[in-house]
Amino acid sequence: MKKIIVFLCLCVCLATSAMAAEQTCEGHGGTLIKAHAATDTGCDSNTCNGHEFCKSEKAMNWWSAFTWCESQGRKLADFATMCPGVSQTPANTEGDCPNLQGKGSDIVWSSLSYNSVFSITVNLSSGAVFTHQHLASPYAFCE
Repeated sequence: MKKIIVFLCLCVCLATSAMAAEQTCEGHGGTLIKAHAATDTGCDSNTCNGHEFCKSEKAMNWWSAFTWCESQGRKLADFATMCPGVSQTPANTEGDCPNLQGKGSDIVWSSLSYNSVFSITVNLSSGAVFTHQHLASPYAFCE
């Protein structure tokens, strides 16, 4: 009986925390996006991690994206978390980032700087990895 009660409490806690993350993201003008998991077709544990991200609903420059993520107690997503096992060299080739490919139609910022003027971005539709100038307007992507 105790095991059943503990199990039920654990289920309620996990469901509540998942709903809280979604409400926090959506409550701040964002959309919760779940990356592909290693069990999805075309993924393995080296390329897909099932991590959850919060994407802003408005496009913004890199500094605004960084601040937007911090305002909700998050941080701009690390490229290694966005695209596990993927080279940090922006090749702009479809499927470069299978973890996020097909997860939307927008281009999102990572926290990874390519040099003092550019940062690495990911196209959520194609999974391509490329760069944008910090003044460009992809979307914030927080973890």
